[in-house]
Amino acid sequence: MATGAAAAANASQQQRQARFEAKHAELLSEARGVAREFGVDVCAVAFRPDGTAARHEFLGVAREARAVGRIRRAVARDVSAMGLREVAEHERQLRALRAVVERELQAKAAARDKATKAAGAAAGDKRAPEQQQQQAGGAGDSKIRRIIIG
Repeated sequence: MATGAAAAANASQQQRQARFEAKHAELLSEARGVAREFGVDVCAVAFRPDGTAARHEFLGVAREARAVGRIRRAVARDVSAMGLREVAEHERQLRALRAVVERELQAKAAARDKATKAAGAAAGDKRAPEQQQQQAGGAGDSKIRRIIIG
């Protein structure tokens, strides 16, 4: 009898889990749709039957798209109709946007370099020592090459 009760409890738990998975998928689909349709960020939290929570975030507009929109609006302003103060403020805004773009590009380049170095270290560098040194030294910066014999 004890095994029958345990089997019934297990079946009930599986039914609750299956129902949760179906409702969770529906919630995620709806949240994703709202984010896309209205262009807003949506945070969805679902509480699992075991009491833990699953948190999901959906971005309505990508960060890059927001930056592109700001840049387009700033560039599209008619500078010829502005006064001196407005032109100065406009130039300040453009410099600030340029700095943001430069920081983003530098961060992406640093992340890419870090990933490349990690991949090279993980795979093991099987190139000749002079090729390794050339890459580490700046790839063509120096006209002197060290040849290692040994």
